[in-house]
Amino acid sequence: MAASFGKIVIGIYVEIKRSDGRIHQAMVTSLNEDNESVTVEWIENGDTKGKEIDLESIFALNPDIAPEDEIAPSPETPPPPTPSSMKVNKIAKNRRTVVPTKNETPSRDNRVGSTRARPSQLPEPAPPQPTAQQTAQQLQNARRKSNCVKEVEKLQEKRERRRLQQQELREKRAQEVDTTNPNYEIMYMIRDFRASLDYRPLTTADLIEEHRICVCVRKRPLNKKEMTMKDLDVITIPSKDVVMVHEPKQKVDLTRYLENQTFRFDYAFDDSTTNEMVYRFTARPLVETIFEKGMATCFAYGQTGSGKTHTMGGDFSGKNQDCSKGIYALAARDVFLMLKKPNYKKLDLQVYATFFEIYSGKASTGFQICLLLTSSAITCIIIQYQF
Repeated sequence: MAASFGKIVIGIYVEIKRSDGRIHQAMVTSLNEDNESVTVEWIENGDTKGKEIDLESIFALNPDIAPEDEIAPSPETPPPPTPSSMKVNKIAKNRRTVVPTKNETPSRDNRVGSTRARPSQLPEPAPPQPTAQQTAQQLQNARRKSNCVKEVEKLQEKRERRRLQQQELREKRAQEVDTTNPNYEIMYMIRDFRASLDYRPLTTADLIEEHRICVCVRKRPLNKKEMTMKDLDVITIPSKDVVMVHEPKQKVDLTRYLENQTFRFDYAFDDSTTNEMVYRFTARPLVETIFEKGMATCFAYGQTGSGKTHTMGGDFSGKNQDCSKGIYALAARDVFLMLKKPNYKKLDLQVYATFFEIYSGKASTGFQICLLLTSSAITCIIIQYQF
């Protein structure tokens, strides 16, 4: 144990002085050598309380446990005044001041003598000047900090460091982002959220599951008009069957935030998925079903501009049309490939195709419907194969 603690050990009781001036006993629970203090605890009103007290205050109230070098009188400290020297400032109890009568006028000497005899006008002794050792001890106590103060300073430093990092991050984002975009804050929120996701998109290595009813959704990329208007991409597909919608919200204090809603489907295709991938997991199992004497139906449903024509019919760009990549053509190709297999070829099967459109509650049929398949109306396609 350090010699500066004197006879203080953990478990002894010492006298302490509270902030309100009360003095009572408390038990020493720990010795703090780094800041030369002790931690004490006591029970008050059924509750255990404690505080950290420096050694100087402990030794002042408990001189019997102080180190020998601290209780020895300092040679520089003047001895305390003796009782004989204090008699100079005392006034005898039997001394009386004679008050002159109304007709008598006290002489100048009596007035002076009476004034000198008043104790209130006697000069007070000057307070003793602190010694060099006491001054050094006071400076040391001023430099001494408790553990609580050190922890508070550390928290303040961490908070200041965090503020600087956030400020640098905001400045860096301001340089990278087009601030003319009114939704750049939401765009960064969506980007940060996507960075925290574990992406597992659908691949050709995934198994094709059997469904009696299969509901799928496909995300399309932003078109030129939407990019010109600086619209945001608020759809995220992190896995093969999950779709997330990022909805911008605003709190009462005008703080903007994201509300992320999750939806689950049998299959979810992102904006980089090709028509061949969509066909592999949706319509291709239906082709196999009809050759097993089953009925199969495929609906393409969506609002205007959602990509129905591109998915079902193929690439249509002005006068340039590539129908070979649509689900129509891919399904027809597999139907005739299946017919050439030996187990189906001997059955002499025939293929029939009928197209019709459901628009505004009306169904239209006939070959003229083939021209309407490229329109923006909601199109329902049913391909029937008869044996």
